[in-house]
Amino acid sequence: MNSHWPRLGFILCLFLSATKVPASADQKLIFRTALDTPAAQYSQALLSEAYKAMGIQVEFISVPFGRSLVESNKGRLSGELARVLDVTQRYPNLLAVPYVLFDTNVNLYVNQTKCAGCSLSTVSSLVYVRGALILENMLHALPPDIQLIPVSDTAAARQLYEQQKVDAVLFAAYQLSAAPQGFVSIMQTIKTVPDYHMLHKRYQSLLQALAKTLFKLEADGTAARLRRQFGVPPPKHQLKSHLSLPVAEFN
Repeated sequence: MNSHWPRLGFILCLFLSATKVPASADQKLIFRTALDTPAAQYSQALLSEAYKAMGIQVEFISVPFGRSLVESNKGRLSGELARVLDVTQRYPNLLAVPYVLFDTNVNLYVNQTKCAGCSLSTVSSLVYVRGALILENMLHALPPDIQLIPVSDTAAARQLYEQQKVDAVLFAAYQLSAAPQGFVSIMQTIKTVPDYHMLHKRYQSLLQALAKTLFKLEADGTAARLRRQFGVPPPKHQLKSHLSLPVAEFN
């Protein structure tokens, strides 16, 4: 983590966000900026369109991925860009907007040269992005002798794997664009879970209106256009309407 974080400006922004009540046209919502993955960048673009249509200002600021859930749950951020529903169990002040942004595939890549035939539970070492709760929940159940290496972003995880510093890498909502050079790599999708936009409970009054706006952007082709732009497939299952209840996982 950057030793200069949190900076005064960042603290001020979070304080102002935390002291205001439900959003209006003259209020700004503050979220962590998107990770360097197509799904996250798509989500930021789509949500920017939705909030703009509602007349609500939004700002995306740099916050460590592993820290943003804490800040959102405390109300110092307005919510989370995109998270799986399970985060609401550990962070109960977050509420899911009833619209599926995308499906998170948990993808395991294993270096077959170093660890032929290995699975998630039998690799010797594994790198992952810190703060991805869906990954951390899975990793807690692994044998204690596996070396787990948390990093700050997908680029760092990809680099360690491609340089053969680890046996495996575990990604959420991300896959390698090309096969690594110099060794055989096999990918396995372990599970698929829907992602939702999250708001702090202070903004509960926005949930249905925002979901309704997102469904309108789905109907008018805006969501499909942005999915094509960022290379993100549509979710396998979408809720039937903005009045539906979010679901935790698809089978």
